[in-house]
Amino acid sequence: MASDPSEGFDRVSSADEQLLDELRRAASQFDPPPPAVVEAARSSFTWRTIDAELAALVFDSTVDRPGTALRGDGPRLMTFSSSGLDIEVEVANLGSRRQLVGQLVPPQAAEIEVRHAAGTTTIQADQLGRFHADAIGSGPVSLRCRLAAAPPGPPVVTEWVPL
Repeated sequence: MASDPSEGFDRVSSADEQLLDELRRAASQFDPPPPAVVEAARSSFTWRTIDAELAALVFDSTVDRPGTALRGDGPRLMTFSSSGLDIEVEVANLGSRRQLVGQLVPPQAAEIEVRHAAGTTTIQADQLGRFHADAIGSGPVSLRCRLAAAPPGPPVVTEWVPL
């Protein structure tokens, strides 16, 4: 009677474990993943919680009005939308840094985490929903809004967009 060809693959010998350990050490020493990739991977799991609501990018001036983006006529404008909240953001280039100025619609106070390659910057939106963040590095950015309304609802998280 023929045996199952996959039999025995669930067992790993000590020699195999030793080889795998050596390969892991070599890969981490000679070809480690870039820090930005590691941070992006970690961040991708932090916002994927059951209680978070995703705000989709519904307008981006670099896509919806490409002529203005090519000429460099002013800041980049973006709108993210979820079922109960719109987040309007204006992004100005300040050399290698970015300045974000935004508005929550409908207007309301909130704590906003600007998640970017260098970490997280926490800012406050006032009662009119206005907020700003200075000195954000270029690269992927996402906003996580915790509305101050009572009772507190789920946070609203934007898609990651490159700045």
